[in-house]
Amino acid sequence: MQALTAPNILQQISWLRVVQAVAILAVTWVLIRWISGLLEYLSGRTPRARFFFKRLEPVLRITLWFLALLLLFSLLAPSRETFLASIASFGLALGLGAQDLVKNVIGGLVILADRPYQLGDRVRIGEAYGEIDHIGLRSTKLTTPDDTRVTIPNSEILSRHVFNANSGVLDCQVVTDLFVPPDVDPAEAIRIGMESAYSSPFLLSRKPVVVNLVDGFSQAPYMLVRVKAYVFDHRYENRMVTDITMRAKTEFIRRGWLSNWSFYLTRTGGLSSPAE
Repeated sequence: MQALTAPNILQQISWLRVVQAVAILAVTWVLIRWISGLLEYLSGRTPRARFFFKRLEPVLRITLWFLALLLLFSLLAPSRETFLASIASFGLALGLGAQDLVKNVIGGLVILADRPYQLGDRVRIGEAYGEIDHIGLRSTKLTTPDDTRVTIPNSEILSRHVFNANSGVLDCQVVTDLFVPPDVDPAEAIRIGMESAYSSPFLLSRKPVVVNLVDGFSQAPYMLVRVKAYVFDHRYENRMVTDITMRAKTEFIRRGWLSNWSFYLTRTGGLSSPAE
């Protein structure tokens, strides 16, 4: 047992081995950064294959880190006894002070295996919604439409609902809510919603456009015109909503649907969108 104590383990590690270990980590880090930059460049040059390159990035990054750790163990633990003692010490340290880290690492491996999302997907996790731009062993990072970076520990993702809008493809469904007075012609409201969607330059025309009508009341009666259409690239989701809203509202104003009704709503406190 004396041969397995920490002082004896440290005596077997020379400064040369420490320098080599640091060099392995540095080379691995530089190689991962270079691969990530290359895949990002390729995904930008070929938008239709963007998800293929983004799917490779987390797998290659985690694989390289594991290979680097194996090299470090073989370098710093030259004998079988030292290797076993190092593993035991490492496991004890994890059990005492790094339980959250272990949960996050396990969560990262589960995410890579189960694949509830991948790089480039547009997802909602808890209150966060945006595009996944990093999947690591410890955490997942996404960027919201307001350009805010959100970091979520992988262990929390395993216990939450994950809503994926596109699941590894470029397009996704976009829902645009339009409010009109309850006494307008419903057939005309549907026609305007359809024309606004089909006129949008962001529309993926090979997928259907659906317009639903819902009556509601919030300080005043109203009719909700809900336009469901597919955008050809989910990164243009907000621009498509704005475009459809602008086209439909311009027609509503031209027909005089909103003049007296909007004045009344301003006096009474406005409307709120109904529950999904």
